[in-house]
Amino acid sequence: MGDLLQSQEPQPQPPLLFLLGELSGETKHGLVDPIDNTFNSIDFPELESQSECLSSNFGWLLILSRETSSLFFFNPITRHRIDLPFWNHLFAVAAFSAPPTSPDCSVFAVEMPKYSCRLRIDTLNVGQKAWTRHGYFNNIKTTFTGVVEAAYSKGCLYCVDMRGRVGIFDGKHGSWKVVPCKGFQKVQVPYLVEFNGEIYAAKKGAYGEVEKLERLIMDDNRAVWKEVKDLGDVDVYLGPYGSCFLPLHGENMEKKFFIANLRPKSMYPISTVDLDDCICKKSSISVPESYGCYYTPVWIQRQNP
Repeated sequence: MGDLLQSQEPQPQPPLLFLLGELSGETKHGLVDPIDNTFNSIDFPELESQSECLSSNFGWLLILSRETSSLFFFNPITRHRIDLPFWNHLFAVAAFSAPPTSPDCSVFAVEMPKYSCRLRIDTLNVGQKAWTRHGYFNNIKTTFTGVVEAAYSKGCLYCVDMRGRVGIFDGKHGSWKVVPCKGFQKVQVPYLVEFNGEIYAAKKGAYGEVEKLERLIMDDNRAVWKEVKDLGDVDVYLGPYGSCFLPLHGENMEKKFFIANLRPKSMYPISTVDLDDCICKKSSISVPESYGCYYTPVWIQRQNP
């Protein structure tokens, strides 16, 4: 399909992998550089309460404080924090449209029990004092069960459920629709990522390994997932709370998936897949044993000055 990457100057740097201590209220966290194969421990007193990452993009983390049930943005590189109006609800996924320092930043929080016909999407434009609630009910023909991933593109929030079906929330009009979907049925939780205005999904196989990358195509109100054979000169960074495409880095210039493991098991927080031969292997980066199951790996996109 030709190069996905459009030429631009300067080229963005590869992201860092942030190891966030979620459960025990740790202030000690870790930063992993997948290109230089380095690990550094770093202290963040700003994250002293129990914190859960909901989404990562534009160099910012959207974080839920389990102590206060409040949401806030945090930039681990600049240590800048932006608090959001109080919002106390259980939800499945969250996403945001732009850096929280931008007037175009909208936050989306999706609440939907796995076996319920009720869907709730709360939205907030950064700077507003209150959230806006949107509620929907599924009918038999458009049953949508348990949102597992979401990504924002061109004013819409794209959601995928446990069976690979696609739901689209239009932020401008506050509308929700579930579209018929072809080619993405009964899959494990995919990684969704927006790039150049389009939505992609890294599809996992039966054993949880990434097998292929697919692009969402909307055709006459029907969703079709089409496999992408040619990525162009990009690496793909996949993670449970945010993914991205970035220019190739490294001497060999091999196209790869960099996959952040859900937990840094066996002290290796990243797996890599060479796209040409589809061989999956653990990276050569190791972290101390103290960074175990209570740490969650989150990609942080480094922004150009």
